[in-house]
Amino acid sequence: MKRFVLGFIIGGVICSALTGFAVEYAVTVNPFPVKVNGVETPIEGYNINDNTYFKLRDVADAVGGFTVGFADNTITIDTPQIEPPELPETPTASVAATEPLPDIKTEVFDGVKYVSDGYIEKMLDEIGLGDYTFSTTQFFDGSDYSRPSLLKDIPRHPKYTSYIPYDYYISTIVPVINSLRQ
Repeated sequence: MKRFVLGFIIGGVICSALTGFAVEYAVTVNPFPVKVNGVETPIEGYNINDNTYFKLRDVADAVGGFTVGFADNTITIDTPQIEPPELPETPTASVAATEPLPDIKTEVFDGVKYVSDGYIEKMLDEIGLGDYTFSTTQFFDGSDYSRPSLLKDIPRHPKYTSYIPYDYYISTIVPVINSLRQ
């Protein structure tokens, strides 16, 4: 009998200690309307401890632009690759397009020449293209987010991510900038 009482007491102590570690979640259905591009959209959501969560597949259906899948115990998110717009083959002559771009400050890391995207954006301001900007790997018109990016997958320095290889700047970014100046 003593063993039974001792076991009962030890079991009670363990159970009460474990319930002290239990986490309580306040889960409610999201009561707020959801608007996608200004249009109210019926997306099922949940509020958990004052944070709103949505099903990823519902978001993909509402906003488009990506698909969600699950295979081999991995969640996959795929976005279509948008090709940059084709540049005109024969540029029209204009005074701005014939003027060379201002010199740009470069940095050298590990023997490779780089240019900061901030320096490029400053130069764009100086030549009247201040609406164009960089994100992590894209170059786009910041005044119109509905337009596709002009460049994607821009290479960066592995550690100093605001720096773009100078060779890429000359071979790819400069021609795009010159096409915008026409």
